[in-house]
Amino acid sequence: MKNLFSKNYWFLTPYIIFLIICVVFLMSSPKAELHIMLNKANAPFFDVFFKYTTHLGDGTVIAILAIVFLFIKYRYFFAFLLGSLSAAVAVNLFKKVFLDEMYRPSKYFELFESYQLHLIEGVKLHSLQSFPSGHTATAFSVFLMLALITKNRWGKLLLFFGAILVAYSRVYLSQHFLIDIAVGSLISVVLMLSSFWWVQNWQKSWLNKSVLTLAKSSK
Repeated sequence: MKNLFSKNYWFLTPYIIFLIICVVFLMSSPKAELHIMLNKANAPFFDVFFKYTTHLGDGTVIAILAIVFLFIKYRYFFAFLLGSLSAAVAVNLFKKVFLDEMYRPSKYFELFESYQLHLIEGVKLHSLQSFPSGHTATAFSVFLMLALITKNRWGKLLLFFGAILVAYSRVYLSQHFLIDIAVGSLISVVLMLSSFWWVQNWQKSWLNKSVLTLAKSSK
């Protein structure tokens, strides 16, 4: 596991810094005040940008990437599927079983605060199941997995920023609070790293093959 961390320093180090910043902010101010502060930082360009960027956290992205990995290496396919699905299960247990009545920002401010949120036209806002953020968990599953198989350090850094942009889009669109995306990302990172490390240690040579290898051998 230590070797896995050292190889992915350029993704995991900025991620740890991001988590520390989130913890500092969350300890210094209530989540509603933090959301107001972040909500005030808006612009027409970012309204459009985050409206579409957030879809990179849709569950369909996991399905598409899983299929792509079948054509690269079975080991990647199983690692990604195990990590992303376990994160999805964990997130949904919190969202839909244990904390299913946690208010999303739009409902929270409607009931408890007098602040008028900056909202984006065409974005359907949800009311409940705020904690943690499923889109953030999906984004970190996708971008972290890509970082794990990318050797270029700058590529790993760019993938980290990709994950952060999707995560922040959930706050920008007032679908989630800061704490929701922080915990959603943490669940995903821990489970994806664990899954990748576990599958990498499976001593099965066929896992290093792919659907393309199978197709070639059948000719």
